[in-house]
Amino acid sequence: MAKPVCRVLIPETLEQAFPLVVALLEGLGVSLANPGNAKITTWTDEGDQKEIVDTSVVRQVVSGAVSNVQFWKTGSEDVFVTWKEGNGGCRFSFYLDGVDPVFAAALTSKLAETVLVTFRFHYDEGTVFTVEFE
Repeated sequence: MAKPVCRVLIPETLEQAFPLVVALLEGLGVSLANPGNAKITTWTDEGDQKEIVDTSVVRQVVSGAVSNVQFWKTGSEDVFVTWKEGNGGCRFSFYLDGVDPVFAAALTSKLAETVLVTFRFHYDEGTVFTVEFE
């Protein structure tokens, strides 16, 4: 079955964009720490889950030590988020197969609102928001 992925370009540096994403998700009741075990997790290129020490999350993200992280709605529901910094800002991918469709719709709606209200006049031509199935 295809997995829904929402991609959004945030026209900021990673140092500015990542905290914005964290705040946006926290506003929807999702957190970096798994409520079941209080761990903050990332995945390696080899497919291994790895714990991130809480005090160094933003530093590790900005330094490039990690390029993805899981945000948790419950101990078993998560949104996997990856990013790439490039020309024009940071492109974030939100993998929505770990949450129910109602929450996925709420998150994509919030991301669309951010694109259209907060950053509307910061974009050049091109795609800044998509929902795809992989």
